Amino acid sequence: MPRPHITCHMITTLDGRLKTEGWPYSEDELLKIYDAVGARLEGQGWIIGRASLEGWVPHVEPMLDPAPTARPDRLADLAGRTLGVVFDRKGRLLPDTDELEGDHLAIVLSERVAQAHVERLIERGISVVFSGPDGDDIEGALSRIAEGFGIDRLLLEGGGTLNGTFLAKGLIDATSTLILPVIDGNSGAPAIYEQGTGPVQSLELVQTETLENGIVWLRHRVTKES
Repeated sequence: MPRPHITCHMITTLDGRLKTEGWPYSEDELLKIYDAVGARLEGQGWIIGRASLEGWVPHVEPMLDPAPTARPDRLADLAGRTLGVVFDRKGRLLPDTDELEGDHLAIVLSERVAQAHVERLIERGISVVFSGPDGDDIEGALSRIAEGFGIDRLLLEGGGTLNGTFLAKGLIDATSTLILPVIDGNSGAPAIYEQGTGPVQSLELVQTETLENGIVWLRHRVTKES
């Protein structure tokens, strides 16, 4: 089965920054805007990186084996819930349950993560997906997630490093960008796409919409080479 369609859905300043400290909006205001627009994209789940979740769930020191071990994925029952996919190649995260705000968690690991850590995740009901010896087979993991859970649309929600990795691997099909009428001006703040190594990516504008408080919503299609 092919991988799911991926839309990178982000909220940012005019200069493309992600760090929200100092912005003239509360976290609740930003989440309300972001989630309302995200619902219009009709994704069947979301994708984030480890760092985006680390402040919200318990985490541990990685348990890595010297050599990778190929193992089958362990997928739990969605039971009608939205899917939350978290890329954590070294196995640092150890959530208490399989749910985050009602969504089912699936954690993507490299094949070097020790089986003891995998078992701890499974005991909590968390789905486990493997992404190759070093965690680089993102497309393969996504394809099996699509097949195993029967989904075909996911929203990529950061952070910037994971977004950059997806972009470099050609795994983003569309972008949904909420631009706040704010200039951050901090050259050290993370951007929407970080550490990608691929060529410059061309986009095709699909839609623009002005929302409340001067926020602009841009939708682009990622142009693919034929």
